[in-house]
Amino acid sequence: MTFAQLEYALAIQKYGSFSKSAQKLSLSQPALSSQIQKLENEIGIRLFDRSSNPIIATEDGHQFLVRAEEIITSTHKLKDFSQHLSSDYSGELRVGIIPTLSPFLVPLFSQSLSLDYPNYKLDITELITQKVIQQVRSGDLDVGIISTPIQAHGILSDPLFYEKFYFYSSTDLDGAILNVNDINHEDLWLLEEGNCFRDQVNDFCKIKGLRESKPVVYRCNSIDSLIRMVDNHGGYTILPELTTISLTEDQASNIRPIERKAREIGLITRTIPDKERYIKVLKTYIQQNVPKHMLSKENLEVVDPGLEVS
Repeated sequence: MTFAQLEYALAIQKYGSFSKSAQKLSLSQPALSSQIQKLENEIGIRLFDRSSNPIIATEDGHQFLVRAEEIITSTHKLKDFSQHLSSDYSGELRVGIIPTLSPFLVPLFSQSLSLDYPNYKLDITELITQKVIQQVRSGDLDVGIISTPIQAHGILSDPLFYEKFYFYSSTDLDGAILNVNDINHEDLWLLEEGNCFRDQVNDFCKIKGLRESKPVVYRCNSIDSLIRMVDNHGGYTILPELTTISLTEDQASNIRPIERKAREIGLITRTIPDKERYIKVLKTYIQQNVPKHMLSKENLEVVDPGLEVS
């Protein structure tokens, strides 16, 4: 039995297919099948029901693969630990981050971190919240940056900072704080349903569904797209605070904070994270580079992202 064979079996469990697993592992399908057959012959049990589609583990196979995953995870932790003993941070941190945050946060900290730690490799991927959580839990990502708090089995969250919600209009505003009761929902442009940020806006504005009666119904997933729609079509939208930093001077005159509403942004990791030193550096550089007032939630009401994760 080899570590490689265990990893091959876990890949088949993950992808439910020999062909897809072989592709992901850069193996030929016959080579992968041969290795799994050797493993099954050695341990004396059949790991997979090959007649099902997708392929699933047998009852005995499932129990074996649970232990196999523990072993592989432990070997990865040992490898990561050896890298952590080096003072030059010559390793990689795989980060998942939500699209409503990524284009506004990543440029703030990534350059300074890279200059100070030239051997520290950041591999950053934009993903929706559910996929970030899934891939952190599976180990495909080391850490996620999402709107928290969340309750999810096997996941820990650590607050980073707090973003206030802002009202953005097509016309100049007087700077006063806006009450959500003042919002005309028919003139409001929002992200497509299913976005965590959209769900938070729905929560405190009591909005349900898209405004189907509009001449233009725009189902987008980009904050920048919403800003452009407001600029060109009129009406207004709601922005998270970091977005407002990149607005032009003219656009910045069209924003107002919405009461005390804010979203919490946090790091999520597995219950026992693999790269704690690397994650600590990431957290430090994020918090050093966001506006200092965003590190405190004093006098703010954090809007629950409404995540339902088993």
